[in-house]
Amino acid sequence: MSQKNLPILALKLLLSGGLILWITRDVALDSVFAVIESANLALLGLAFSLFFVGYIISAFRWRTLMRAQGGNAPILYLIRSFMVALFFNNFLPSTVGGDVVRMYDSWRVGGSKSDAVAVVLVDRFLGVLVLLCFALIALTLDQAVVGQIPLIGWWVAAGIGGAILLAWLALNIPAARIDTLATTSGGLAKIIASALTKILGSFQVYRSASSAILRAFVLSVLLQINVVVHFVLIARGVGIMVPVESMFLIVPVAIFVMMLPLSINAIGVREAIFVFFFSLYGVPDFQALALAWVSYGFTLIQGVLGGIVFAVRR
Repeated sequence: MSQKNLPILALKLLLSGGLILWITRDVALDSVFAVIESANLALLGLAFSLFFVGYIISAFRWRTLMRAQGGNAPILYLIRSFMVALFFNNFLPSTVGGDVVRMYDSWRVGGSKSDAVAVVLVDRFLGVLVLLCFALIALTLDQAVVGQIPLIGWWVAAGIGGAILLAWLALNIPAARIDTLATTSGGLAKIIASALTKILGSFQVYRSASSAILRAFVLSVLLQINVVVHFVLIARGVGIMVPVESMFLIVPVAIFVMMLPLSINAIGVREAIFVFFFSLYGVPDFQALALAWVSYGFTLIQGVLGGIVFAVRR
């Protein structure tokens, strides 16, 4: 790690530690562990099994986007790549290390580097867009949160609008203009402009692949439903009976916040967001913390499995 990144890492560590201390200051940790010990193992096992359903859906979405660029890869290869990516996400102080692994694996099967970057970014974008759409729809069904968080509906709608605007710009900004900038610039500006030209060209392949984008969007919807059901099962497993429609608001917003690079692997942020949202439904802090720690434990197990795949694959 370069020296210039150390202050950022230190700030993330401080934020993670500070949030954990703040969240647990008035919580009896014995109660948290008691909830975990008495959890319904059948429901938790079913919840964990949905990770593998998610791998399959994600692999098909990834391959759909690759084929739109003229590439291809076996589903099993892509599933293994997802698992390795989760290993890097969990055991590096960043949430983007896994995306680099996926870009590398996309490039390994014959695509260009710019195509590999574009396919992973589009894949990520579709997932975030569906999460925000779920949250916006859930807001119309659940007024408990609307009354507690000022302008949350506007914030979610603005997020969707911003994502759509960003996608429109990526698909419509002429790559030739950026290429002109690359040829007339020097130094770092030339390098950045040249890379942007290639990535924009790869993005703009999708302008003529509307059917592939539609299929990938449908797969994104299925994937995010799978994620919400996963958290519903964990919640039921630890005795939290929040309505299912409310989980379609809590989970997307929580995942979106956890994706932001605010702390080390969302430690602290995860606990804070779940405690806050579940408190709006009368759920005690210790139960919300139990859910957060069970879900993080599952994530770590995924990372370990991904590390095993990484160790044995060529």
